[in-house]
Amino acid sequence: MTLYRTGQWRFAKYSAKYDPTTIGTRFAQVKDVALARAQEGMLLYASVQDLVRPILDKYGVTGTDRAKYIGFANKLLAHVLRAPAESGAKYASGLKSFYVTALGADPAVIDEIIQVVAGWVAPY
Repeated sequence: MTLYRTGQWRFAKYSAKYDPTTIGTRFAQVKDVALARAQEGMLLYASVQDLVRPILDKYGVTGTDRAKYIGFANKLLAHVLRAPAESGAKYASGLKSFYVTALGADPAVIDEIIQVVAGWVAPY
């Protein structure tokens, strides 16, 4: 018979496992490493966004549509950092297809963003 975790079981484990003193100590121990990693990550994403903005200006993308394309670049970057090469190409193709069909993105703009972020253009 399968035992399913109830909300009470999960809360009891959470309460026992995550003691505020222990968590505070853990955060204090890794603070310097976490801050360095966060700063490195923020710089990487900011750099990609700085590369994408001129593309959006070139195509006359304004207003809230800019967020759509910057969001695409951020999602693509996150995946390419984890799994470059063939996996990245497949992901870019699927992501491009989603943004073009569901969100109405311009394929030419998406292709340029893929070129900047990953260095190749994936067909959809």
